[in-house]
Amino acid sequence: MLTNVTSPPQSGYGTVSHPADLWPTQGWPTSTPEAQGIFSATLAKTFEVFDKQGVHSVAIIRHGVLVADAYKEGIQAEIPQDMKSVTKSVTSALVGIALAEGKLKSPEQRLAVFFPELEKDPLKSKIRLKHLLSMTSGLAWDNYQEHSSNEMMHEPDWIQYILDRPVKHEPGEVFNYSNGDAHLLSAVLEKVTGMTMLDYAKSRLFEPLGITNVSWNHDHNGMTIGAWALALTLEDMAKIGLLYLKEGQWEGKSIIPQAWIRTSLAKRIHLNYSNGTRGTYGYYWWSKTLAKGIVRGSRKEMDVFYASGSGGRRIFVIPDLDLIVALTANTEDVDMPEGLLLHVLQSIRSDKGLTENPVANAQLKQAIQAFSTSAVI
Repeated sequence: MLTNVTSPPQSGYGTVSHPADLWPTQGWPTSTPEAQGIFSATLAKTFEVFDKQGVHSVAIIRHGVLVADAYKEGIQAEIPQDMKSVTKSVTSALVGIALAEGKLKSPEQRLAVFFPELEKDPLKSKIRLKHLLSMTSGLAWDNYQEHSSNEMMHEPDWIQYILDRPVKHEPGEVFNYSNGDAHLLSAVLEKVTGMTMLDYAKSRLFEPLGITNVSWNHDHNGMTIGAWALALTLEDMAKIGLLYLKEGQWEGKSIIPQAWIRTSLAKRIHLNYSNGTRGTYGYYWWSKTLAKGIVRGSRKEMDVFYASGSGGRRIFVIPDLDLIVALTANTEDVDMPEGLLLHVLQSIRSDKGLTENPVANAQLKQAIQAFSTSAVI
């Protein structure tokens, strides 16, 4: 159930009372964009521009309040959507929880502790949990047209397939995106918790956040897939973003240790993208630095961190703006999600509430209606 957050009448700029005591466990509180410093007419252009670009759904949260959301025809808010590799960011969260509970000792632990057969290999014996988390295990993994992932899926034992990969690089030296690395962590978590990763997630992460409508597929041996296959509703995706924005805190309780949040967001791998931008990678979380002036009146660079899945699934978090943008999509345009985020940022005018603007708000409602009544591409 959504709770409407009303703001007092304002003239010009004025401080808006943020609902700090309201958590979206039972549903996101809502308000007009203006109440959270966002101009509705500019935000409307986001839905107009990205109407035909493969976007399935979008939710925009500022100051802990849902200011706008939209779903394409055929996409239902209450039906979980496949998050693809956004799944990995949840896997990272569960590693942090297991560390806090003492089920894992440290990211420095060697993988051979859990798979003793690796001790006989001079390079595989050097692989540590931190290498799996940063995609630097050194294990060969062919991402061209998902070759290794497809090959793995036809094997009866996925874990054995991954462990049998030859070592191409010294562990810790070379970044190579690998679904195999992430799935190995599911096996590790199952060994130390005595539960599937899905069951562990339900009791330690999902239930405290009020996430009950979830599915997460498993491999042929019943092991939760660590790299993909988690499905959440869009609003529950945004809850994961809020949990990280609040550094692991939820309703006064620590769900994920603050230290792990900071560790997993640390800029470990530096990447150059084909569009000329640069980014970084931590423990299954990506990040970028946005240039000055991206937000009107901004005179400083801002960091955005995000969970990313193929096709355009994203959970964007910008701490400086207290902003979360969650979206699902199915597009081959890898730059589209960031383009959508930049459009949203253009609508931000202040950290304080703006004067309510019924005309602009009507424009936004009309744009969302048009977006929602056009078919999924």
